[in-house]
Amino acid sequence: MKNLNTRQWSTPLTIGTGIFVATTGLLMFFVMEDPFKFAHELVGIGFSIAIVLHVLSNWQSFKRYFSQRSVAIIAIAWLIGISLVTTSAILSKGEPEELIVTQIEKTSITLLAPVVGMEVKELVDQLSKDGFAVDDPEMSIEQLADQHEADTDDILLSVFR
Repeated sequence: MKNLNTRQWSTPLTIGTGIFVATTGLLMFFVMEDPFKFAHELVGIGFSIAIVLHVLSNWQSFKRYFSQRSVAIIAIAWLIGISLVTTSAILSKGEPEELIVTQIEKTSITLLAPVVGMEVKELVDQLSKDGFAVDDPEMSIEQLADQHEADTDDILLSVFR
């Protein structure tokens, strides 16, 4: 393979972008995602380009990594990565806030009353006063919304006011 004469800058570029992507990846995993996500993704693209340039400029050395053991290690790393992506895609159910609201919507009025610091009768009266008459306190917020052809958000606003 023809040397692209990028050896002097492809290796430092790979190291620099790799350290940045690794650092922002750890920060996103352990701290928070918001301020790092865009830069992580953008520099990640640069990291990918740097890797390709690094491999091309070091092709003769790189070919030695394709022994039986190295191929197995590379394949294992790929399988782990693909399985993590697949697992995340299958198990992903949305943002934590959405999951909490979904669970609250499935909760019965009887169980929800103490959470909002009320007796069941108080919450039933409050909901009725707001136009959401409760036939059975064991019904969920979703069921109450269906009964009144209302949005669950309107009922939750009544519950948590």
